[in-house]
Amino acid sequence: MRPNQALPRSLPRLNTTRPGILTTLLAIGLSGLCLLPARAHAQGGPPRQPPAGKPPVSKPPVGKPPIAPAAAGPTLAIPYARIQGEVYDSVAMAPLAQATVQFVDAQNPSSVRSVRTDSLGSFVLDSLRIGSYLVGMIHPQLDRLGLDSRVVQVNVPEAGDQTLPLAVPGPATILASVCRSAGADMAEGAWVGLVRTANGAPLGGAARVRAQFRETVISGSGLQRRFPTRFADASSNGAFAVCGLPADAQITSRAYAGTDSSGVVEFKVPAHGLLVRDIIIANPQRVATTGAAGRTLTQLKGTGRVRGTVRDSLGRPLLGARVTLPGAIGQAESNANGQFALDSLPGGSWMIEARAVGFEPLRVPVDILDDAEANAVINMASLTPTVDTVRVQADRWAQQMAGFEERKKIGGGYYMDDAFLQRRNAQYTADIFRATPGVQVQPGNLGSDRVMMRGNAGTGTCVPAVFLNGVLTPAPGGVLDNLVNPTDIRAVEVYPRTGSVPIQFQDRNGCGSIVIWTGARRPR
Repeated sequence: MRPNQALPRSLPRLNTTRPGILTTLLAIGLSGLCLLPARAHAQGGPPRQPPAGKPPVSKPPVGKPPIAPAAAGPTLAIPYARIQGEVYDSVAMAPLAQATVQFVDAQNPSSVRSVRTDSLGSFVLDSLRIGSYLVGMIHPQLDRLGLDSRVVQVNVPEAGDQTLPLAVPGPATILASVCRSAGADMAEGAWVGLVRTANGAPLGGAARVRAQFRETVISGSGLQRRFPTRFADASSNGAFAVCGLPADAQITSRAYAGTDSSGVVEFKVPAHGLLVRDIIIANPQRVATTGAAGRTLTQLKGTGRVRGTVRDSLGRPLLGARVTLPGAIGQAESNANGQFALDSLPGGSWMIEARAVGFEPLRVPVDILDDAEANAVINMASLTPTVDTVRVQADRWAQQMAGFEERKKIGGGYYMDDAFLQRRNAQYTADIFRATPGVQVQPGNLGSDRVMMRGNAGTGTCVPAVFLNGVLTPAPGGVLDNLVNPTDIRAVEVYPRTGSVPIQFQDRNGCGSIVIWTGARRPR
């Protein structure tokens, strides 16, 4: 709604409850005009009185009698109030700054008064005539929460200073409102926000948002790991609500509209169950570059920039951290102040990754707009392994790689070790499987490529069974980019024929199997 547009009168009321603040000061009052006594004898002073003891003497009229002046009648005066208030965001638990608060005269909807909140969420509206008003707010946060058309009716009872506190409803109220149609067996959390374009243009088509999370199910056959997926269609202004997400969960998400899409980004759902965050989409330029062994790679390029700081777990600047946006051109290294700069980046929501010797690799989401600069702060945790942890980890990797080498000698599949993967230098996980016999890499609907195999029944392609570190892991649609970063893959086994699949990697899907092992690659 535009700031000069009157608020509708038939919309539901906005919750104005906030602990510790009286919200009924303006609930009941007077309306209309007040009649005030007029000032008699406005010019001169008080009338002169006749001398005491002598009655007034009237002179006989001479000629025409004088015309008596018209008696002064009462003057109508319109009382005005001064409204002071604060807008509080109960979701963010902070004042709502730069919100437009509108007062629409209930008797004359064409009469609209607007005021903007300051950085503390406070506002003051002078000279508001007493009466009944419809009060609403305009702010991107309300668009995200689906509250852009909510109003509350307020009566201004009298002239003088009045107080009007307003509040955005809390997470529980928002969840009950936006996810009332979700199934009873679904999680009660949700992600709400706006799909926006990196160049600020309107959406180029119907926008859709995808979110996936991991859950572990205990059944009669033991522990099973599943990856449920939720979808939501955005409205014409980009507002969406993905329901059925568990609270305090990590979700992997992507948004797309027409030819525009975001990257694969990871968000954390808060403990109260309501994630409020926008997601940016774009159609970046694709540039062919020559990688290792003369292989042609496709990398993304744009006009966005990211500036940021890398710090250690104590908040100190970290020197020498390598920062990249996987799939994009270029990389940066943090200086002595921990600062880094990435240029020519594709627009959209992406994950930037930081790596440093002695620290856990870290990926953080960042929103990149065209011809604009985004900021990022990366706080890396130190690696503090104990002797036992190092021994167990080394044993696990040794056992995995020993099994890999043994199956490689027997044959029956195609095997990629860390040396092969290092030469291939894949930017995306799907790129690892290009030109692999029995495997087809096809364009996907979400911007990621699909890794497919030919079915045994000759009915076309199918999604292979995917084992991640020996555990059967669903890969919806054959999209592997959401499962693992290519730089974290140490070895791969591909079995396009079900008859040659080792028994521990078999699955009754009528397709082959792909086995992915992660870990640090051996230095060369």
